[in-house]
Amino acid sequence: MENSFPQFLPIHNSQTAHPKGHNMTVYIDSAPYPEVNGGPDPETVAMLKDDYAGAKGELTAITQYVYQSGRSTDNDAFANSLLQIAIVEMTHLDMLGDAIVTLGGNPRFDDGHYYWNASNTNYASDIKEMLKANISAEKHAIESYTKHAELTKNPSVKALLERIAKDEKLHLRFFTETLESLK
Repeated sequence: MENSFPQFLPIHNSQTAHPKGHNMTVYIDSAPYPEVNGGPDPETVAMLKDDYAGAKGELTAITQYVYQSGRSTDNDAFANSLLQIAIVEMTHLDMLGDAIVTLGGNPRFDDGHYYWNASNTNYASDIKEMLKANISAEKHAIESYTKHAELTKNPSVKALLERIAKDEKLHLRFFTETLESLK
């Protein structure tokens, strides 16, 4: 099964040590992430909280990709790609948390109304269903970041959200191309 996946070129040549002893290529755009600044901004914090730990936010993406990686034991390359993408999502979560604090919010794992819940995670075990769920999740993330970038009045937040969306577009491309290769 391992050979049925497309040869997908590394998105970024950054190498990271993995606990199992092999190097990983991180699926991330090469542009730097802008730093968020500004004073208290409850409206922007509310948008960021949804992207941070809402039902379809970064915390859900991380748990979904880590779960899927554990289910993909028959395909090390795919499992490794999922972990790499989860690492990028962890970076997004961390940056959104920092932005929330900078803008006067609390980076608890909630969307401002409800605490994050593990039932937000898609627990598909079939690889095609995993990929479809991931494609849907990445499309939602891109739409949400684009919408929130347009709505915020803070130019540094706008720049961060637009930058994060670049990574999500790369993840969408990977999942889409992988699904196409299985048809």
